[in-house]
Amino acid sequence: MHVAAHYRQKMQRGTLFLVAVFAALSGLLLSFQTAHAAASRESITLSPTSANLTIDAGKSVSGKLTIVDDGTTDYDFLVYARPYSIQNNNYDDPNFTAITNTADSYQWVQFPQTKFHIKAGQTEYVNYVVSVPANAAPGGHYGVIFAEVQPTGTAAGGTITTKKRVGMVMYTTVNGAVTLAGTSAGSSVPFWQAEAPLHTTVAAKNTGNTHFTDTVQLTVSDLFGHAKYQATKEYVVLPQTTRTMSVDWQTAPWFGLYKVAIQQKFLKQSTTTEGYVLMMPRYIPVVVIVIVLIGGTYAVLRRRKK
Repeated sequence: MHVAAHYRQKMQRGTLFLVAVFAALSGLLLSFQTAHAAASRESITLSPTSANLTIDAGKSVSGKLTIVDDGTTDYDFLVYARPYSIQNNNYDDPNFTAITNTADSYQWVQFPQTKFHIKAGQTEYVNYVVSVPANAAPGGHYGVIFAEVQPTGTAAGGTITTKKRVGMVMYTTVNGAVTLAGTSAGSSVPFWQAEAPLHTTVAAKNTGNTHFTDTVQLTVSDLFGHAKYQATKEYVVLPQTTRTMSVDWQTAPWFGLYKVAIQQKFLKQSTTTEGYVLMMPRYIPVVVIVIVLIGGTYAVLRRRKK
């Protein structure tokens, strides 16, 4: 019995030793993988992110993109052009595949070079030329130029590789019978908002044949007229579309009553919507109702005792 117990103790010590070694190796492997991932951070930025071009049919214009590798690894990247259109009023789901009468300027883009190699921390410049056909219709034409990182090595079977890409939207107007026209399409300043951000929206409808810029300004003040927050944003509205635009106060306090004004300016038009916003969490009315019920019940019970 003594020998068997001694044997079991040795086995237990050996098992514990192997578990400790395995845990240590796992920790080292995880640390190595984390360090390797941090040391191999892949990142790409592009500027400018948009370009406004006004050009005659049959003419050409040149431009340049700035690509920055602000990561920690070298890579190859490709540049190419695609159509650009939108699929809903929020403009948050752009379409880069559908070819329409206005999403066609990608066909006019030419690159002297389409493949580049860039080192970590370095900057590369990409030249391009936009050549407008002589028969191009007057008005707005839209496309996007992408810079896309190419994966290094060959992925193993079944492995999915992701490609980082950044883009510059081209807002091109071909001179001629250009119509700039649009109207305000409403606004929204919800009174009760349960949590930050304080949210407002306005909308603009473009009835012309080229884009315009809508400048939206949000002003928030307290009931005494003291300014609490102000922000201004610019939004491009494409022809024959309606765009809903948000301007929010991200860091609004959790409780307060505010006077809000949201103004939009475009095509020499200016509209302003004013309203009041109560910032109050949903649980506060519940707490008030519970307190009232408890107080009412207590009052009734006291009357009965009397």
